[in-house]
Amino acid sequence: MPPRAALMCAAGLASPCDNRSASPHVPIADPDLSLRGATGQEAERLRSGDRRDPQRRLLVLEPYYGGSHRAVLDCLLPALGWEFDLFQLPARKWKWRMRGAAITFADEARRLDAAWRTEFPDGEPGRPGACSRWDAALASTFLNLAEFKGLAGPAISAVPTVVYFHENQLVYPNRHLAEWDLQFPLTNVTSALAADECWFNTAWNRDAFLDGIAPFIRQFPDHHPEGLAQRVGGVSRVLAPPFDPASFDAAPPERGKRCRIVWPHRWEHDKDPDAFFGATAALAREGLDFEVVVAGQAFAETSGGFAVAAAALGDRLAHIGEPEGRDAYARLLAGADVAVSTAVNEFFGLAMVEAAYAGCFPLVPDRLAYPEIYPQEMRYGSGEALVARLRSLIIERPAAGQGRALAERFTIDALAPEYRAAFERLASIR
Repeated sequence: MPPRAALMCAAGLASPCDNRSASPHVPIADPDLSLRGATGQEAERLRSGDRRDPQRRLLVLEPYYGGSHRAVLDCLLPALGWEFDLFQLPARKWKWRMRGAAITFADEARRLDAAWRTEFPDGEPGRPGACSRWDAALASTFLNLAEFKGLAGPAISAVPTVVYFHENQLVYPNRHLAEWDLQFPLTNVTSALAADECWFNTAWNRDAFLDGIAPFIRQFPDHHPEGLAQRVGGVSRVLAPPFDPASFDAAPPERGKRCRIVWPHRWEHDKDPDAFFGATAALAREGLDFEVVVAGQAFAETSGGFAVAAAALGDRLAHIGEPEGRDAYARLLAGADVAVSTAVNEFFGLAMVEAAYAGCFPLVPDRLAYPEIYPQEMRYGSGEALVARLRSLIIERPAAGQGRALAERFTIDALAPEYRAAFERLASIR
């Protein structure tokens, strides 16, 4: 049986609750679906049908609910002040998610919309003028929005939609490109054309996507539509992803006897772990006294190679593996002096921003989205420069907190007002 979507419905702050239906939240239709909703006074108000204040409702479509995609949603949705329905699938097999999630999500959207129209044939109390269950819809780039809208039909046709570009497939560094893979950047393009707005996490991501559309379209054997980048660019804006600082605030920096270098990334080729292990191995051969922490999400395809490379560090390896929970991750970062990125593919780099907030000195390559976020003194230009910068930071350890000011502007408290205004503007389109 194919995987089914997990449905999460919430009003205001999201937290676990029982499975009682809270009007207008309909019961789950399938035992494989899960329900998470409001608790306390807000949940009781919904159950009693008390809707004294107008309430917006957001449909969230996330086929890859993990990593930065999940982290952003988990801190953003409770801060919006909107009710929301979250459709999500586990973060694995991303290519299948991009191809199949629209079918699963459209089925659920039609079901919820039909139940809403049955419950409120004359309009929903507290939402004057609402002609749909949702006031807006937010999708990630792992959803084919055009397919979803076509399959969902009238359930979504009147709902303004936005695609949030955490990444884009037009510039993703594929190691083994097959013709079948060309449908993934095409999915990004068609989703952008189907959306009312496109939000990008950085200007670099936006510009790389827009610049890549025309060359990609020229790969079509014939019929090359023109002006697509201009159409998408006209509805595009930059809106940085927020993070929740609570765990990091609870873990003040603590320095050990040796300089600790952390690599807090997914264990995949596009983060170029070989460059990191090559640099630290070179420093180890020099006899410098330091230790290394390797954190981040591991995958079966890459974990073996990582373990071998990390083990070569010997007693300099202080930790390897994804920490168990966000609090443990915050404590791990709080004990590090330097956080390093060696990415050859990065559209924002939430892990590095969090590390900077936690007190690490961020050291990033002088490419991709990084120059947009980090000053020159926190960037390096080559592998040799990385070794040289790390050497100097080991010999003269940086004071904690030098990167915190640049990271503070990305906390949810700092960005929530901008997101609220953006969603209100989106909802007013129709």
